[in-house]
Amino acid sequence: MTLSRGWVSAGLGPHRPVSGTYGFDPATDLPALPLDHPGGLHAWMTELVPLNELAKGRYGMATLGGPVSIAGHRAALPDSFIAFMKDSALRDSVPTCTSCYWESDLPAAPSPVTEGATLVRFLNDQQGCLFWYLHLLPSGAHEVVCGGIAYDCEEAEPHEAAEDLLLVADDFDEFIARFWIENLAWYEVVGQKRAEDELSPPVRDYVRQLGPVDELS
Repeated sequence: MTLSRGWVSAGLGPHRPVSGTYGFDPATDLPALPLDHPGGLHAWMTELVPLNELAKGRYGMATLGGPVSIAGHRAALPDSFIAFMKDSALRDSVPTCTSCYWESDLPAAPSPVTEGATLVRFLNDQQGCLFWYLHLLPSGAHEVVCGGIAYDCEEAEPHEAAEDLLLVADDFDEFIARFWIENLAWYEVVGQKRAEDELSPPVRDYVRQLGPVDELS
């Protein structure tokens, strides 16, 4: 089944208002990520803010934190996911403006939308509004999807799952890079109410792609 493609977030203040906890944006409206960064997105994330400072809460930001059990998992987890989770400085420093948290046990369930695929839940909204999954495909590729159903706990018909699940990234590195910069931007723009010239360079570059605020209001 073909899933809708886009992103869910808590918004970016005047750059991207939302009316509830989360809002939806189609993939075509999302700012580009620096896919050509030397060392890839993994290296780019290490440069966003000093990781040791962020993990200690010195930027006034909540982080996902906590270890994730990847050893001996019954599913063939993607190399990029394993590498990220083994990098404790990165793993424990990802900011979250809605108090999301890593799912430490990585529960798995058969995919209701792709025959032979597996959903592995790795991230949860604090209130259970949303869950994020590695969608492990029979070809050996993977993508990241999110939805409001915990598929390892609840059964859903294929048509229900197709309406619930949203394709948010083509792979884990793309997902976690966007999740990181989106949440970092929320804290700077909404939480700390920084002026544009006070934004950190990665955040400033990201939100500028959304266009001037006065054109959006």
